[in-house]
Amino acid sequence: MTEIAFLFELSGEHPTLPRAEAISCVEAECGTRDILAEGPGYLICRFSRDRLDGIGERIALTHRIGPYLGSCTPDGLKDFLSSISIPEGSAAVRVRRFGHHLSSVNTSDVVGKVGGALAKKTEVNLEDPDIEVRVIMSDALHFFISDRIVDRRAFERRKVALRPFFSPISLHPRYARALVNLARVREGESVLDPFCGTGGILIEAGLIGARVFGSDISEEMIEGCKENIRHFGVRWEEMRAIDIGEIAKSFGLVDAVVTDPPYGRSATTRREQPRRLYERAITAAAQVIRAGGSLGAVFPTPCAESPPLLELRETHSQRVHRSLTRHYCLFTRTP
Repeated sequence: MTEIAFLFELSGEHPTLPRAEAISCVEAECGTRDILAEGPGYLICRFSRDRLDGIGERIALTHRIGPYLGSCTPDGLKDFLSSISIPEGSAAVRVRRFGHHLSSVNTSDVVGKVGGALAKKTEVNLEDPDIEVRVIMSDALHFFISDRIVDRRAFERRKVALRPFFSPISLHPRYARALVNLARVREGESVLDPFCGTGGILIEAGLIGARVFGSDISEEMIEGCKENIRHFGVRWEEMRAIDIGEIAKSFGLVDAVVTDPPYGRSATTRREQPRRLYERAITAAAQVIRAGGSLGAVFPTPCAESPPLLELRETHSQRVHRSLTRHYCLFTRTP
């Protein structure tokens, strides 16, 4: 199938994670990536249209994805609009400024000019258009057709407080999904969370079709995790109440380990020093991941530089509050 250019309208809720997640989703669904352009609030990649559904259903930190129509400067808008081509059907235009970019350009003026140009080519329908032409005001004006809208409300419905088994410390579902996506997990692959807690990561992995395995040192957490996973319609392969050091002999090899270890809370670390726990976790994960597989983990300290058997692929820092910064660490298991 012919490949075309698609624009990702990134959420902007983090400086680097939305872009990294979009690239990871393309790689997971397409096996490769072809980045044509990128900038504040957008990423343009080329891939086959038949991959769009898979990418759109799994991505979390993007607002919309759709066929890319082109870009221009504000001064070149008139010439660009004279040559723009859109599919048949009624159309509407929506313009979004990303951050403070192009602050001297009036958004309403852009809407009026684009809408006027569309009216010469097709019927304009603001209420129920067949086509929504979107413009991102960033380092330039970037045009695309909205094709896939990410249902961000679905992630809100899976928030910690809305799960049957509750624990106040957990990643927001959007970031749990992003972590799974950063690990390039594909449908049918095996994912282990050895600090599964209330199951947030396993729920997100299961919802994109991964085979999920979980462990935790607390039997109570394991039972609560099962309850939560079941509540959201996900099936697990195996769940065990074991120490992190036992995962290799308990589960064998998996395609990816994706986890958010406890941040020094004595109730879940059994009073083990956090640094020692993280060292043991990385060592144990390296033993259970197949060659070429991934470790995606969140730590409250900067990522270790390529520990034994693992190669550090990328890192992202997220300040949560004054005393906590999350470090998203992505490793590849070396041969």
